[in-house]
Amino acid sequence: MKHKLVAYFIILLVLFLSVTVMLIPTLFTKGISRVELKQDLDLELILDKKHNIELVFFGYAGCNKICTPRLEALGEWYAQLSDETQKYFGLKFLDISMRKDTSLPESFAKAFHEEFEGVFLDKDVVRHYTKAFRVYFSPSLLDKNEIDHTSHLYLVKRDSKGKQLRFIYTAYPYDFKQIQSDIQELIHE
Repeated sequence: MKHKLVAYFIILLVLFLSVTVMLIPTLFTKGISRVELKQDLDLELILDKKHNIELVFFGYAGCNKICTPRLEALGEWYAQLSDETQKYFGLKFLDISMRKDTSLPESFAKAFHEEFEGVFLDKDVVRHYTKAFRVYFSPSLLDKNEIDHTSHLYLVKRDSKGKQLRFIYTAYPYDFKQIQSDIQELIHE
């Protein structure tokens, strides 16, 4: 009986710690859904192709609790945008899982919209990029196959001086009207 109580206590402690770890980042941004800034970025994988504006999302292929619902909403929103708006910006999904199958991020991102780009990040790149964007992630305490992580969106722009992180969207569901307005403002800067 004593061993069962100890086991229950450990399970409750693990559950409490897991929930606490997930809530800590949101405690610091409570009431804040959009942060405006001008942070220079010297990152090769950001804005490396045809776009001058990019939404960046960190997650991992197969993430059902955080990534899938957010990427589904982003895909539906992106599909409703005009071709003119779509030609100026894209969405990049950066995979933080460091798994061996490097093709998973691309196919995962494209499942939500054919224009979305998925990028595999190796261990060193994950460390560098998550530090630059201040992304929190850690192995889940409840399931070793899952990763707890922030679900913020990052809006990045390239100009004549380089690349800058301009907005961070912290609240979900995302305020797509605000994001679209910010993109339009950046297009016309």
